[in-house]
Amino acid sequence: MPALTELLRKPIYVSTGDEVATLQDLVARATDAPPGSPDVYPPVIGLVAKVKGPRGSRPVFIPWDQVARMSNDGVTLKTTELNMRHFERREGEIVLEESLLDHQVVDVEGRRVIRINDLNIQPVGDTYRLTGVDVGPGAMLRRLVGARLGERVSQFVQRESPTRPGLIDWAQIAPISDGGELGEVRLRVPRERLDMMQPSDIARVVEQLTPRQGVALLNDLDEARAADTLEELEDERQGQLLREMDPERAADVLQEMEPDEAADALQNITTERAADILGRMNREEAADVAELLGYPEDSAGGIMTTEYIAVPDWVTAGALVDALRAQARAAAEGKDDPLPDALPEIYVVVEDEPPRRAPEVRRRIPSRPPAARNGASTQIAQAGTRPFTLWTEGRLVGVVSLRDLLLASPEAPITEVMRPPACVANPLDDEREAARLIADEDLVALPVVDHAGKMLGIVTVDDAIDVILPTAWKKRIPRRYH
Repeated sequence: MPALTELLRKPIYVSTGDEVATLQDLVARATDAPPGSPDVYPPVIGLVAKVKGPRGSRPVFIPWDQVARMSNDGVTLKTTELNMRHFERREGEIVLEESLLDHQVVDVEGRRVIRINDLNIQPVGDTYRLTGVDVGPGAMLRRLVGARLGERVSQFVQRESPTRPGLIDWAQIAPISDGGELGEVRLRVPRERLDMMQPSDIARVVEQLTPRQGVALLNDLDEARAADTLEELEDERQGQLLREMDPERAADVLQEMEPDEAADALQNITTERAADILGRMNREEAADVAELLGYPEDSAGGIMTTEYIAVPDWVTAGALVDALRAQARAAAEGKDDPLPDALPEIYVVVEDEPPRRAPEVRRRIPSRPPAARNGASTQIAQAGTRPFTLWTEGRLVGVVSLRDLLLASPEAPITEVMRPPACVANPLDDEREAARLIADEDLVALPVVDHAGKMLGIVTVDDAIDVILPTAWKKRIPRRYH
């Protein structure tokens, strides 16, 4: 299995045996085959030859079908003539040394950023394919001191550290684009490779990259996974990425984030850019985030989320369960917005206004604003009863755990199932005081209300942990309630 650097700079002979050029690089065709397919490995489609002439040397392209043999000793062609047209890379082609050697890539299986020291080229059928990247010290030594001495030193290093990986399968590699030719390689790498990684793992990779490279990596994810990844990053890095990201793309990603997380991220960029991104978001999502931005960063309002379920005090337990099921079905069919990813509790309020009409179905399903919904699916679930929304605005009067809801009789009024709130916070309370209440009262979430008792949001236990833990540990806690 030859290495790329062992093939380069070797002579090229025509069929008569005369040396006519030097091998400068190999050209492969990028593929978009999924992992597990043999076509995931890019085939070599030609050579870049350096031909000397009376006016100096020039690179020319030799198609692979003109190659009779290629080895560490050189290349022999089937023909006696070369096309002297100057080589220009075409779309979808990878010039291996120029595009990949010494570039950073993501090792998907190892969940790390690596630098390519060499490339492995393997004969498959009537051509060669790019099958792996070498990141071991032996590859670098081969380039510095030659193949023979480099191999001996590499063997010694492997005896001293046998677990250190060197060769990585190309199917586990996701190139990183920072502009230029590598960008086309990046675009042709299937998203399935990054989908093998958890958002927390992708975040650790992004932390090792420049902001431009990090944005390129996030752009290969759908909005939801990019949002989950951004939530795992430190606030400072979030700001760097949002400053580098296209504003329209940033708006799409922020719409998929929890409102409090989106607000935190926008705190780390200029007011002008934050306003630009908010202006590109869905109006209701933008209003939610803007409301949170209005609270001091170190206040309960600054760390609360508006992702919660609130229902009027006149519903029954059975009607509420039916409404939750109907909403989940409608979301699965793309007809309405989803429930929060986790439901720590359900809140009971005294309505302060009649329910609004059902909203129109949007282009996509973003994160839910708190009170501007009266989902059609919820009303259908309440056939024969008074319709209500799962995001009712009003004065907080009770809290219902999911356990108590499921165990209650369907005919039971929700006021008989709920319990009074153990404690509440004001949005201007200090964030540490809110965190202390959650710890002292053993809460999964702390309701935040205004001076009149109107429900505004909740502070979840993981937000409280973020406040209590040192800065270095923030964003590393599993998000069980988001």
